[in-house]
Amino acid sequence: MLTRFKTILLDGDGVLWKSNDPIPGINPFVNFLNDQGISWALLTNNNTRTAQDYIQKLADFGISGGKSSVFTSCTVTADYLLDRFGQDAKLHVVGMDGLITTLEEAGFKFTVGEQIQEGPVDAVVAGMDRQINHEKIKIAMRLILEGAAFIATNTDGSFPTPEGINPGTGMVIGALQFTSGVKPYVTGKPFPAIFQAALKALDSQPAETLMIGDRLETDILGANQLGIRSAAVLTGVTSREEIRRGEIKPDYIFEDIAAVHQALEEAYH
Repeated sequence: MLTRFKTILLDGDGVLWKSNDPIPGINPFVNFLNDQGISWALLTNNNTRTAQDYIQKLADFGISGGKSSVFTSCTVTADYLLDRFGQDAKLHVVGMDGLITTLEEAGFKFTVGEQIQEGPVDAVVAGMDRQINHEKIKIAMRLILEGAAFIATNTDGSFPTPEGINPGTGMVIGALQFTSGVKPYVTGKPFPAIFQAALKALDSQPAETLMIGDRLETDILGANQLGIRSAAVLTGVTSREEIRRGEIKPDYIFEDIAAVHQALEEAYH
């Protein structure tokens, strides 16, 4: 039985949509949250797209959201870099358009991929790169070995596609970690930074927040570690049987977002 929450955090793919198709029930669900004055935000590890891309995706589904309701591993990475190093930081980036555009919009100047930067670098920032190669790994590895901080958007090993499971950002991060021997600071789920950024922006505390996700090792684990109650939906990558057998346990299990909506309706009436 769900209780009342001030804030609800949501994963995207597998919870609100599959690929480019909305999961039935998302519009009544979000309308209910808005009507009840429940704050909500999307939290995604996908670093190949910008926050604006997700705002547009939600709009295409008929859901109105602004920058205060979308937190990506890219936006949290940019904020972390600004806080730690300032806008004049010298960065080297291994990544794709979502990460590159986000860092550019934050005002950073940086080299990318196989580009060589003169002088010391403050941080190597790494995300997904579908054109990763030996040269990119070599350049980034050497910068880390020379003292640059190693910042990763996330470490997801894989992600689902209509064609099957594909390698995720962990492919890139793993290569850099094992070649340099340095563990990165990770901003995405299940690590705290992305959750803490959302809670701060929404002025919410863990005890009054619910995280709804489909991945045990990111959405559910991250919430559990911070004292945020967690709900797993079965429309994504995790089955009820996997939850039963696994060590990571959500507080609640629902078939889909429509079932979450129904449970919240009951809690509020």
